[in-house]
Amino acid sequence: MTGKVAVITGGTSGIGLATASALARQGARVIVLSRRPGSEGARKLSALKGPGEVDVIACDLGRLASVRAAARQVADRCDVVHLLMNNAGIFLRERAESADGLEMTFQVNYLSHFLLSNLLLDRLGAARGARVVNMVAPVDSIRLDFDDLMSKRSYSFLSASARSKLALVLAARRLSETLSGTGAQVLCYYPGLVRSGLFEGTSFVLKKLIDVVGATPTQAAANLLEILADTSHTDTPAFFERTKVRPLRGMATDAEAATRLWEMSTRLVGLT
Repeated sequence: MTGKVAVITGGTSGIGLATASALARQGARVIVLSRRPGSEGARKLSALKGPGEVDVIACDLGRLASVRAAARQVADRCDVVHLLMNNAGIFLRERAESADGLEMTFQVNYLSHFLLSNLLLDRLGAARGARVVNMVAPVDSIRLDFDDLMSKRSYSFLSASARSKLALVLAARRLSETLSGTGAQVLCYYPGLVRSGLFEGTSFVLKKLIDVVGATPTQAAANLLEILADTSHTDTPAFFERTKVRPLRGMATDAEAATRLWEMSTRLVGLT
């Protein structure tokens, strides 16, 4: 990883922090986009000793203007981006809207990462072999309601999160097509249940289950780095559950849905 540039959202806690730390120790230049650049996790990254380096840029995924500002800072600092890890995510028990008037879970988990990926397309293309990793979850039984992407008619934190993850999987298809010819690979990575702060404030039963059976962030990050180090994977996009490729089913395989979502997302984030 010496000399490589990695951009990670949500890199000051959980899997993001573990991955950022490991990449920096391997010699990468890691740029972490975080809503809390002064957090304990950010201080841990700043204190790392190793051949790599870590920069932390303030980025609130709940504000599209903040995503644009962060993308400009990344572009100003780096001519290429070798790895983009769309990692940050939230669970909200109650429906909320962002300052942009968008449902918060869908924006933070999906739309802001969609915008960031598109704003960094030229830097990813310049790497000639970049990797984009979308952090996802099993989505075989999930469907998007294109007439209610903002969950105004009904909302639950589990279904809202699941729909945002399906959106990331569908967008990976179109992003892969957009980066065709650059050698880039787009990967969807489901780490399994992981013991992190992501589930704080959600279901007590869910949190206790994860505390018992979940992997540590370090284990999940190690699995991801194993995937990234394996150059034999050529399919793009590919869906990994832990370290194994598995086929997608249901709406996740729907090319027409992927195109429709891409076009709607472009309008929602103001890329047109």
